[in-house]
Order: sequence, then structure tokens, then C-alpha cells
Amino acid sequence: MPAHQDGADACRMKTRNYATALPAVAGLAAVLLLTACGGGTSTSSHPSAGTTTSPATVRAASTVTVTDRDDSNWAGYVVASSATTKTSFSAVSGSWTQPAADCAAGSPSHSAFWVGLGGYTGDHLEQTGTSADCSAAGQASYSAWYELVPAAQVPVTMTVRPGDRLSAHVAVSGDTVTVSISDLTRHTTFSKQLQMSSPTVSSAEWIAEAPSRCLSSSSQDCHILSLADFGSVTFTGASASAGGRTGSITSVPGQVSALTLEANPGFGRLYATAVQADALPGALSGNGSSFTVTWQRPEIQMPTPPVIVSGPIYH
Repeated sequence: MPAHQDGADACRMKTRNYATALPAVAGLAAVLLLTACGGGTSTSSHPSAGTTTSPATVRAASTVTVTDRDDSNWAGYVVASSATTKTSFSAVSGSWTQPAADCAAGSPSHSAFWVGLGGYTGDHLEQTGTSADCSAAGQASYSAWYELVPAAQVPVTMTVRPGDRLSAHVAVSGDTVTVSISDLTRHTTFSKQLQMSSPTVSSAEWIAEAPSRCLSSSSQDCHILSLADFGSVTFTGASASAGGRTGSITSVPGQVSALTLEANPGFGRLYATAVQADALPGALSGNGSSFTVTWQRPEIQMPTPPVIVSGPIYH
């Protein structure tokens, strides 16, 4: 979806401390180079409120503060440049096992799992990942894609099935963006090098998302779709490169945030077209490189008639 933009509504913020070792992770894998580019749109938001602090004991040497935030359609972890820690990211990587969507006839629902650079803190977002969607007839479908916001998503010709092990990588050098996604189970890889005007590199993301339909590049024209029941998804091997070093989520410089998807029907930062489920990120592993996001049924069930919105789906 279009890049995340601050919203007017307040969200809960709490901080946790994680101790983690300084990076000792090897460089990111090289990727094949092709050329092409797409067109389209995407969006998201991030408000703030008060903070509380609680310690967490983990192996290692340096302590990292993790801030918990609510978000309208993202769940997962973000490392972002801040006023005190200016950071430019050059790459992000992560792996996950493709979840199975639990579908029932009724309203369609959607979910996406990806790694990316830039969308949390800037106007542009460079990302690649997979989707698990449900049709109104209750049929599940799975796909891979990449997206360079404000361009629309581009489908990747790759078979993806529940239980497949996926690995994704995004790298930025100047105006050149390289996206790569591999299905390690099926031994297939897609990689492409694209040109993008002024890519945003001030944050790195590992996200499970409720996608949106957008009528334009403005977040005000984006409508969050119902989140498909994906059960849970575990990200592993989460790493980013910044300042000449590569490390886990808690090893690279920047402000670390854990995002809980708290989307409700009606108007908010983005308009939800149907009753939304929530998604909750679990704690980071001891070395800061893995975590699990779990789908959650809303505490309050409200029958809201779906709003039919034309236009493509964005992440």
C-alpha cells in the first residue's frame, strides 16, 4: 500500500528491552540481475502516545529498546532511523513458511507477508513477499509479488503453496533496487533489478499485513481489506544492512518497534471495508532474528456490511 503516514488517532506505546549480541552475520546473498519496472500505488500509518518500560532478559552484550505500537494494517517489526540515530539501510532479508489461509464462504479476505525498506518512515517503499487470500466462495489462493511504492504491485510467476519455505531480499544502491524471492521448497527463485526515483531507505520492515485497495497514491484513498485467517507466520533469519554492517533486527542501528495490527471497521487512519481481525507479534528471539505473528479474532464482533471498492490490491 502507499507508504505509512502519521495518523491523528493515538496508539498505545510500550517499550521493552532486549539484550543482543553485536552483529556477526555474514553478508546477504547475491541476487540475479534483470530489468523492468511497474506502476501503481500503496499506504500505511503510525501514531504515538505514552510509553512504559519493562525489562526483558536475553543473551548478549548490548541492550536495545523495543517500542510496542498499534497499527491499522501492519503486524511485525520495524527498525527505523530516528532523531538520535540517523540510519540509511541498504538491504533487508528474511524467511518464513507460507501460511495456509482458513477460508469460509462469505466475504473475501486477504493477507500478505513481506520484507521491505522505507515504508514506515518515508513516501516510498521497496518490498517483496507472498500473499494468502480467500475468495467470497471460500477458496484459498497463494501468490508471490514485489512492489515499489508508489508503483503498484507486480505479480511474480512462481508457484507458492502452504508449507513452502520462502526467503526474500531487497537491496538498494542509489536509484537501483534489487528484489529477490526464493521458494526453497520448490527450488525456484525470482530476482529483478529495477530503477526507482529516490527510494526511501530510512527503515527496514518484516511484516504480516492486511492489504488495501487504493484508488490513488494518497493514503486517504486506501481502504483496508478484511484480514484472512492465516493462523500464524514465523519470520526467521531477519537481518538488515546499514552503516556498513549487517545484523539482526536488534543489532543494526535504529529505533526498533513491534507493531500490533489493531484494525476496526469504520473510519480510522484508513477506512476498513469489513470487520477486521487483529494480528499480534510475539517477542523477538534471543539474537533478534526471529519472531512469530499470530492472527487473532476481534474481541468485539460487529456485523458491518462490506463496502465494494474498485481498483487493485496494494501492500
